[in-house]
Order: sequence, then structure tokens, then C-alpha cells
Amino acid sequence: MVHGRDRELRVIGHFATDLDPTVLVVRGLSGIGKTATVLHALKLVGAGSSAVRVVRPCSPRPSAHDLENRRRIDLSAWSHPDHPEHGSDFDAAGFLRAVSAWAADGGTGPRVLFVDDVGVLTAERARWLQHLADEAYGQDWRVIAAVRSIAVEPLSDDVEVLELGPLDRGSLRRVLDMELSVPVAADVVEHLRWWSAGNPRLALELAGSLSAAELRGDASWTGPDTVGSAARRAYRAMLAGLDPATMTALAAVHLGGVAVARRDGRSTVRHPLLSLLCREARGADGHADGHEAYVVDRGVTGPGTAASILDGLHLDELPARPWAVVAASPDPRLAARAVGVSLMTGRAWADHRDGPLTPDGVGPEWTDHLWWRDPVGVDGEARAAGARVAVTLLRLEDTGDLPDPSGLRADLRLIGATPGQDWVGVDIQVRALLMLGDVAGARSLLADHSGASSGSTVAEIVARDLAAARVAAFDGRAIDVRAHLAHAAELRPSVDEWLPARGLRASADAVVDGTVPASTMPAQAGSWSARALGEYAADLGAAHLVVGQAEGAVALLTIALEHCAWPYRGRVQVRCDLVEAVMASSPPGQVGPRTQRLLEPPVAPEERSAADVAAAYSRLGALLADDGTPSATFEAALHAPPAPMSPWQRVRMLVAYGRYAVTRGGRATGTAMLDEARTLVRLAGMAGWLRGIDVFLAEADASGGTDPEWEVLGRHEREMVRLAVHGATNSQIAQATFVSERTVVNRLRRAYATLGIRDRRDLVRLAETRPPAWLVSG
Repeated sequence: MVHGRDRELRVIGHFATDLDPTVLVVRGLSGIGKTATVLHALKLVGAGSSAVRVVRPCSPRPSAHDLENRRRIDLSAWSHPDHPEHGSDFDAAGFLRAVSAWAADGGTGPRVLFVDDVGVLTAERARWLQHLADEAYGQDWRVIAAVRSIAVEPLSDDVEVLELGPLDRGSLRRVLDMELSVPVAADVVEHLRWWSAGNPRLALELAGSLSAAELRGDASWTGPDTVGSAARRAYRAMLAGLDPATMTALAAVHLGGVAVARRDGRSTVRHPLLSLLCREARGADGHADGHEAYVVDRGVTGPGTAASILDGLHLDELPARPWAVVAASPDPRLAARAVGVSLMTGRAWADHRDGPLTPDGVGPEWTDHLWWRDPVGVDGEARAAGARVAVTLLRLEDTGDLPDPSGLRADLRLIGATPGQDWVGVDIQVRALLMLGDVAGARSLLADHSGASSGSTVAEIVARDLAAARVAAFDGRAIDVRAHLAHAAELRPSVDEWLPARGLRASADAVVDGTVPASTMPAQAGSWSARALGEYAADLGAAHLVVGQAEGAVALLTIALEHCAWPYRGRVQVRCDLVEAVMASSPPGQVGPRTQRLLEPPVAPEERSAADVAAAYSRLGALLADDGTPSATFEAALHAPPAPMSPWQRVRMLVAYGRYAVTRGGRATGTAMLDEARTLVRLAGMAGWLRGIDVFLAEADASGGTDPEWEVLGRHEREMVRLAVHGATNSQIAQATFVSERTVVNRLRRAYATLGIRDRRDLVRLAETRPPAWLVSG
């Protein structure tokens, strides 16, 4: 497979099928992909079996091969391109007759003679190639040659030159992904592209010397210390042609990598590895600076190194708990970075339960650096609010307690309006706003800081994607969740192993594709905070609920609320998920004391003011209705104006109502709700719910077949049925309900028809065998 050569493939394919008497010369350094590009282009135009590749044409023993290298013929008797004294003896016609006879068994596609690896196209080789092309045209052959460089300029008008330049970043990334078994971080791809000058073979050689952690970006890598054999071969001719002054200048170039090139606004050198070769050559000649040829600028030491590790998310170079970083180098900015990375990744902050809650010995100003890149211009009130928020969130991380949600909400609004914020801090604020139910504030915070920011670190870019993914998950936009996580994982593949990202991806995959979470086991068990574990369990529980695994959802959601009372999904939505899972997996009305205890802390009105949260709160109240008859509450929510409620919440309402009705005997009503949900999830791109609906209905059929439609009965009909089951006559029922006997007879007949029975005798028998919850409680 060839990547990033679409234009070149078209040019070669057009030449192979054209009739002009010209020669196509494909020029590029060794390793740039000349052979692969030409062969792929020939196969694309149907010349895979009719073309012939001449290899080692400048050696004493050249040979011809088919494109699959299955057959070979020796051509040494006809080829002398490097020996001009034999030029007059070169039998181009015999050369082509031998090739044609050998290739006679090939296909019927274009007849192309691909002369590979000519090397440097000297005057003698150019004449040899032109002679061959002239004879080839008469025998219906097209000639393509691959050269590293051209020593004779200008070439004749019968020669076309196609230059193969460096691959762009996207194409090089696809090459690396195809050849390597380890995902490569986006910034590492950029480093490899800069050092290799876009040469895929050199990039693969450089990547082969890196560890898996360096390829993934979990350990820092800024450049090579030595030059590999492929690079030496690629630059051999170029190095030999340099004069001493140019070699000295290249050896003195500062090789700071991509970062220096971006900071300077230009690339200081086109071929960095050539500069390393120049330094190596000067060292071999005894020059003083030769020893430094192998030393690439790695940055400074001390706290700056730790800060760059945190900024770059080189997590393999960090201790298990980021507190140790601050303990080793007390510095306010470093402390802020360590706290921010800890909260963003979900890592446990302190070394033990009795460890310090906040960074000690760095001064109170560390909280300023958690929120702002340059806190000097921030007013004192906002900085004080930032300090309170930092301490509150660390306490919440450590103990799970949030004594003053209203105060936290006010402080978040105060610091959210300030400019110049660090995206790691924005991500922390977004999660805090979501756990308070303020999704509108979270969206506004993302929008207010969505402008382009120069010099963003890797940590900031990843934090921005995580913040956007959390808001999308809160809103039920699973496709957007996957897009944001994919962008973050492209920059740091290890993001997929963080608990926050794993939970987000599991819930999104369940909604979009109906994918069942493969495992609940987190990587690096034991190094995650209780809050991160709780949110991870909440995400997995939501995923299990979507695909119809209600019992597994109950266990996970219970663990979630026990470990994290304030998850980013919001207390209302997680509680509603738990109750819905309990209702779908247990006999009607059985919400145990353990679940009830998790639902006891009250929810403030401002925590459920958002439209979707209010819909979830309404659904929760309907599910927990004391009389077991949530129909009125559900109906009111379902027939509310549809604009405020998102499609996500309407699907949740329909599925919850449908499951509840089917479980309690209202099969017709429940199926209608579930059918409407099926249609909506297809329209909204949430097809994963189809699996959960099908699983639920299959289990309902297996457990009891078609249940009577008890829940369809209205309030007056239920009262009459209750009296009839207990032996009351029609006259007694009329007196108790204040209607006529004729009305009683008509309503009981409608009830019999709804329940699929004939008379009162069947009603009594049905009430004894499969009674509804409202009849049992009455």
C-alpha cells in the first residue's frame, strides 16, 4: 500500500498507458518510495502481469523480474551503462527481444519496462537509457527509470522527470501505523517526519530504535544520537558532494527538533540527519566539535524537566502518584501542573491516606497556576475563588465530601469568566460544573475558551478533548464523545488506558454500536482515585443498561454512587440509571434499602434546572412513585413540549416507561413506547439501544409470556376491578364509586376486553395467578 502519492500515481499511470515517445524518470532519495510507488501505479492501470522490472541495471549482472518477483532472466550480456567504451556495442534491440520473449507469457496490459535503481543519472547512463527508450518505443514498450539524482542538466526533451518529495504528516502516520505494532503519538510522528525529512524508510529506521513508551509518547524523545545505515545510504552521495565550508556550516547547525523550528518560524535545516553526518565526519577528522555531534538538545534539568514531563504527558517518567513530583522539587507552577494532571487522568494524588491534602511547602499561589497561564493580571477576588475551588476539589477527591455545593458553583462562575486560562484547569472546571448539574455553564466555559491558543502543551490539548467529551457524554452525544476521544488518543495513545477515557468510550460504544463492555478491569489497578473508579463504574453501568444487562448495571451503578457521590454525569442521571436498572432486573416495586440509601441525599433545585436533568429527575420520580402507578407522571413528561428535552432524554424516557409497563403487565403500552424508542434511536444515531430493547423483550417473553395489560386500566377501572376481585356485586361497586350500575357493567366489560378475559370468574383467577403491584398493595 502506498500513502500520500496520489498525484504521482496518476502521473505514472497516465504515462504507462500513453503513446508519447518519452522516458519517465522518477527521482528521489533512497528510501523515499520510488520502487513502491511505480509498482503500485503499474498494478493500478492493469500492468501488473505485463510490466517488467529491470533490477541492478548498473551492475555487471543486471536481471529482469516480473512485478511479483516470481521469474527472473539474466541481462548481463546486453547492459553496459557504466562503460561508455561499450556503448556502441549495446544491443538495445536484443535486450528488448530477450525481455519480450521472456515476458510473452504475461498479461495483456500495458507493456512497461521499469528500470529500477539507476542511482545517479550521469551523462553515460542518460545516453544508455535514451537509446533503450528509442528502441523500446518501436516495440511498443514504455520505459520508466528510478534515479536518486540527476548529474546531467538539462536532459533532452524526450525525458520527463517526476520528483518524489517528502511525505506529509498524515501519510507518514499511515505508513508507521501499517508497519509498526505500536500506535505512534502524533507529536512523535512530527518528530520522526522532521528528522527523516519526510523519508518513510528513514522514519521507519528511526522508529525501530525507539521503545514502545517513546513511540506512544509516554516517554520523551526529541531526536536520535546516531545515524542509521539507511540514512547513511540515502545521504552518501549528498555528503560526498559537500565542500568543506558547507560541511562546517551544517555541522554547526543547532538541532533543536520540531519545537525549535516552530519557535523560529522556519526550519533551520532541511535534512537534520545530514547535519549529524557532517558532525560525525568532522569528529572523525579530529575537529573539536565532533564529539558533540551525537548530543541532541534534550532540555534543562531540575524542576523544568519535571514540568516538561507533565506538560508532555510522558507518564512513564512519572511516579505512580504525582505528589512525589512536588515533594522532590517544591515549586508553585510544578505543583499546579502535578495537581492538574492528577485530576485530569484520575490518578491518586497522595501517597497514602494520611498524606498531605494540598501541596505543602510551595506557597498558596500554586492554585493560581492551576487555572491561569499567567496569573499576574488576574484580580484578587478571582484568585481567591480559584484557591477555594482547588482546595474543595482536592478534598472531594480525597473524602468524597462536598459541604457547600452552592459556594463551589459561585466560585466556578467567578473564575470561569476570566481570560488566559490553562486548558487543564478548564477541564477540571467543566467536570465540576457537570457534577453540579450545570451543563449550560460547562458549555459556555468551553465556548468562551475555544479560540486558538499558540503554544498549547500536550496536556492542554488532551484536556480540551476530554472536557468536550464529558459535555458530549452528559448530553448523550455519543458520536461526538468518540470523535473527541479519538483526537486525544491520536496525540497520546495511552489516553485510552485512563479510567476517565475508558469509561467514556465504553458508554459511547454501547450507545452507538451496542457494544458490550469487554471488561471492567482497569489497567494499572490500584493507582486510580476513588472518584475516578466511581465515575468509571457509572460509565460502565450506563453502558450495561443500554445493551440490556440490567443486573450488571445495578452492581456497577451501586459501586459508582458508593465511591463517588458527585460523578460528572450528575447525581440525578446516575441515580435514575440505578433505579431504572433495578426496576428492569428485579420484581416490580423492589427497590432495596441499599439502593434507597444511595438516593436519600436531597438534590437542590439548581442542580436539576437544566432541561435534560429535569427530565431525568421527572423520570426518577415516576419510577419511584409510591403507588406503583407512574403512568400519569410518565405521560405528563412524554407529552411535554419536545423542544427542551433532547432526543437522548426522550429515548431514555420512552425506554424507561416501556420497560416499566412491560414489567408490570402493560405489554401493549410498553411495546408501543419501545417501538417509538426504536424509531428515534435510528434517527438520532443511537442504534445501540436497539440491542438493549431486544434483550429486554426477549427476557420478558421467556420469563412469563404475554402478561395481562393491567397497567392500561385507568384509575376508576382499577378501583372497580379491586372491588370485584374482593367479591363486591355490581350494586355495591356502584355505591362505592358513585356511579350507576350500567356504568359499572360497561367499564368492567372494557376491563375484561383489555385484559383478554371473558368474565368475572376469569378476572378472579387472573388476579390470583398474576396480580399487578397496585392490586397486591391494595
